[in-house]
Amino acid sequence: MRTDQPPTPPTEAPARHRGIGWGILLTALAWLACRSVVSALWGPARAPFRFDPSMWARWDTFNYGAITQYGRNFGACDRPPFAVLPNPFHATWCGTAGWLPGYPWLVRGLQATGISLPDAGLMISWAAFAVALFLVWFGWGRELHPVRALLFLIAFGSFPGAVYNFALFPTSLALVGVVGALLAATRERFLPAAGLMILAGLCYPSAWFAAGGLAAAMVLVGLSLGPRAAIRRALWGIAGLASLVVLGVHDQIAFGHANAYLLVNTGPGLDIQGFPGTGFLQTVLHRNTAEQRRIGATAADALAVQALLAVLLTLAATARAGWTWLRSRATDDVYPAAVGLAVVAGILALSATGGAWNRSIVLAAPSVICLRKVPLPLLVLLVGATVVTTAFVSRAFFAGTLV
Repeated sequence: MRTDQPPTPPTEAPARHRGIGWGILLTALAWLACRSVVSALWGPARAPFRFDPSMWARWDTFNYGAITQYGRNFGACDRPPFAVLPNPFHATWCGTAGWLPGYPWLVRGLQATGISLPDAGLMISWAAFAVALFLVWFGWGRELHPVRALLFLIAFGSFPGAVYNFALFPTSLALVGVVGALLAATRERFLPAAGLMILAGLCYPSAWFAAGGLAAAMVLVGLSLGPRAAIRRALWGIAGLASLVVLGVHDQIAFGHANAYLLVNTGPGLDIQGFPGTGFLQTVLHRNTAEQRRIGATAADALAVQALLAVLLTLAATARAGWTWLRSRATDDVYPAAVGLAVVAGILALSATGGAWNRSIVLAAPSVICLRKVPLPLLVLLVGATVVTTAFVSRAFFAGTLV
């Protein structure tokens, strides 16, 4: 009598491929692949281990650096010290209070060990992205065949906006917080989930949308467990938005304006434009936003594709997660889908252009988690679409035209 076990299905990882060592290996391969994607069309950046912070510093990088060195500041643009500075948008309020402090705080801590500010910032960005990839594998990729798991990680890591995860920006740090919160929530660990979402919200603003999405999903899951469970989960979900309270209290004490962040970011000529969805349609259909005019025709088309791709991927992930939820009430996909959908919906609702579709959208990347088990040819197609689009948009980053 034969005692051989049936062959393991190609979508399921054998037990020997589920250990932490495999996770580290797949994380390293995915990190290198994504690093190669973002630099594929810019020769000087192609060497994957070239550690040159100047290559990854753009625009808002210098505001984060100023916060690291001097703290956040705020005031009327027509008064010292801002009156002598250029004010191209004719804004009323100026200062680095328009940027969040989480990333600079961490950079300052690492800088205290003797590492230079640029080196510390780049080390944190690169390490945070690697941690985010590992958490995705640990939470949702361990049961997959290694080949599928690697493709899945590359799809996550090359999601629209990926170049900023390697740059001197806080997106990868915020992404770690969001993914960690999702992983905790799927395991019913709501205190660490809330804490990690608070940390993400102190690093990058689109994490606030992600926190709202996670809160909504927690309530949805709780409704099937009874009123008490729904209320308890709602409270934990709301707690994940406490970064807004922390920021407001700090700014009220420091600047006398709890809404200092909003005052700096909602002046004339900034990203919020018209009715919900207007910015998206302008980006995708007309391709004539201020951002797209600056980066040139080819990159403008790539940015339009990136915005459309992010929305389509998120909608597909949401549909798949909804179907899975209705069939089995499994929560592994509900939370990532809700986060991705909330980030996209938040950006659409603000009618944002510019940095929203360049980098803020990258916090919708967890939605790709819901697509990890699609047929392999479709997964390969998904990876190909994200890789090509990200490579073209990233080229504009290195060219210095993408904010």
